[in-house]
Amino acid sequence: MRCHLHFSFGPVQAFIAQARRTRDLYVGSFLLSHLALKAMEAAASAGGRLVLPDLARIRSAAAQSGLAHAVAPNRFLAEFSDEAVAAQAGQAAAQALKNEWRSIADVVWTQCLEPGAALGRNSRAIWERQIDSFWEIFWVVGPPAEHDLLDRRRQWRTLPPTSEPGDHCTLMGQWQELSGWIRATERKAQDEFWHAVRTRLHSLQASVFDLEEDERLCAIAFVKRFLPLVSRQALGRDLSVEHWPSTVTIAAVPWLRKLKSAPGPLLEQCAEYARYVRSVSSERAVLAGASGRIALLRDFPRAAGDFPKLSGNFLNRSALLNERSTRLQSEASRPELAEKLRRLEQASQDRAGNFYAVLVMDGDSMGRLLRQESPERLTAGLSAFATKAPALLEQETLSGVCVYSGGDDLLALLPVDSALDAAVAVRRLYQTTLQEQARVPSATISAGLALAHYRCALSRVLRYARYLLDQVAKDRIGRDAIAIGVLKPGGIACEWAQKFDAFIRDDTHAFAPLVEAFRRGLRGEAEGISASFLYNLQQRFSQLARSPATTQDFNGRFDPSVLEHLFLAEYLHGRLDPDPARADEQRRSARRLIQQLVHLCCCTDPDMPDQPRIDLSALRLLKFLALEGKEGAE
Repeated sequence: MRCHLHFSFGPVQAFIAQARRTRDLYVGSFLLSHLALKAMEAAASAGGRLVLPDLARIRSAAAQSGLAHAVAPNRFLAEFSDEAVAAQAGQAAAQALKNEWRSIADVVWTQCLEPGAALGRNSRAIWERQIDSFWEIFWVVGPPAEHDLLDRRRQWRTLPPTSEPGDHCTLMGQWQELSGWIRATERKAQDEFWHAVRTRLHSLQASVFDLEEDERLCAIAFVKRFLPLVSRQALGRDLSVEHWPSTVTIAAVPWLRKLKSAPGPLLEQCAEYARYVRSVSSERAVLAGASGRIALLRDFPRAAGDFPKLSGNFLNRSALLNERSTRLQSEASRPELAEKLRRLEQASQDRAGNFYAVLVMDGDSMGRLLRQESPERLTAGLSAFATKAPALLEQETLSGVCVYSGGDDLLALLPVDSALDAAVAVRRLYQTTLQEQARVPSATISAGLALAHYRCALSRVLRYARYLLDQVAKDRIGRDAIAIGVLKPGGIACEWAQKFDAFIRDDTHAFAPLVEAFRRGLRGEAEGISASFLYNLQQRFSQLARSPATTQDFNGRFDPSVLEHLFLAEYLHGRLDPDPARADEQRRSARRLIQQLVHLCCCTDPDMPDQPRIDLSALRLLKFLALEGKEGAE
């Protein structure tokens, strides 16, 4: 009798999102994809036909030597003609995943940790316990008509998670660090263990930044961090993270975009700055940028020299002054280096920003689509989307870095100035591809977009982006939506969400014309928006959005035209020309601008679609986007 094997493993978020730097994120995503592929291949070898995802595409993509993003999802659906064979395939897939994980971990242990393990207390036992117990694997066999079997299986936990003893990992805090010593009473022994580990890693050509003095890792975090050092032995291929861009480098891309088209003298000043940086710092630290990964930095004018290859730490004024993150041969050269950067900023009339974007997107209601549409066509459509999305995100106009693209979801890092455009482009690609390849016109996708300060812990940013996607865009707004949030070291600065149909206007995002209007205001041009105007709107009308009693009464009879008249009066106050004809033209022009602004401030509640609510967070987000986060000392 025909049956389906549903297979999944995790924890996905704990493995991927608990990352201190972008290379941790990349390696975690890649390793998860690699293990998933091994499980899929085992199920196929046991006689199954993979329905979702497309195994042939994943194999082909994974075989590419230069592949820089993960391609396989952590779950699959396979079809069998016999339940007993399907059950054996489920066991085989689980065992293949465990065996591959164990094989990789053994290589990392032998090459990186074994020489210094004797200085730890039960370090090998800690390693074995954590490696053996990390993955939770779920699989279930049932009839094709039952699509929720795996979700039901997840409710049944066979083994409760146990609490780890001792000092805990500085990256994955629920796991014990590997030395086994207690820092409060055995600090010297703990430091000796990790010093021995660092010495061994340096002999393997690891950078001084790969395991910093305050980092004490568990087995899982250690595998993620140092698999690239031994990837040839562990995976049979090189896993290069040498030029994986840091968050501070990605934050500098909008400035680099402007410098790329700068006149010759300014480019020569960039080259001179790069030469000075190289003279006062080690070459490895200097050339730790991402000219190979970020499209914008390729084919940079030769007159700029090594400037586009510089690590973002040497482009960002606050990062440059941080002695710990930006190391120099001598601290005596730091003031002069900072002064040269200041002169370059002054000459370009701009500077590197502090914010970058994390974009997560996920297809909506896949279970419903699987029930309603042909699984084969749906698989073909999703495979085509997953193949096209990375190239779309990494083209020069967007200059993103795709971390994962598999099936109906993706994860990417982007500069702030192209992040909203990227969300629009991916949504368009998803709908077009599924309509053309799978003949599914009703497919929708949701997005979470975190605009984060580079000093925010990467794990925190990833969790926030996932929250925006799952709890805001999908649950609160009702899917086919985007949620955008600005995350600063002190907390969330603003948060805005809306349906994609309202977010996209005239084939671009709805903030685009208003961002340009704000910049016109900065230049002192007509028909611009000023920061004081946005501030006054927030001060005068925030009670309409904040007061529960007022909001309830007001929303019951809310007409956006009322808000339009109020905003228009505020905008035109003191602006009208004495000439009546000119004043009428100003009113018409201002009305078009204000209508766009009101559109962003009126959000639809999925439970009451006919009763818009006021959300003035759009005003704060507009200012942030127009300034690219460069407000004051930001």
